[in-house]
Amino acid sequence: MDIKNELLYDFNLSLPRVLVSGRTGIIDNVKKIVFVSENSIVIDNGKRFTALNGQDLTITQIEDERVLVAGEIKSIEFYGALPADKG
Repeated sequence: MDIKNELLYDFNLSLPRVLVSGRTGIIDNVKKIVFVSENSIVIDNGKRFTALNGQDLTITQIEDERVLVAGEIKSIEFYGALPADKG
């Protein structure tokens, strides 16, 4: 698969995608914002969750399935969704 097709494949998936540069982070495929504090932001990506941890974190912009975050991002964590209760 060439680089163009790889990029198109990546953008078509409904998986969490995070880009970080300096003091700015972009989270794609956002379904809803679960938690926001000065030190942590948790995003629901549908089947997964993404957590950004750091200092002075703020959401600066919300667009269609995209959130821009400013602050000192120290770590990024990805979690799978809990299985639905079948009982």
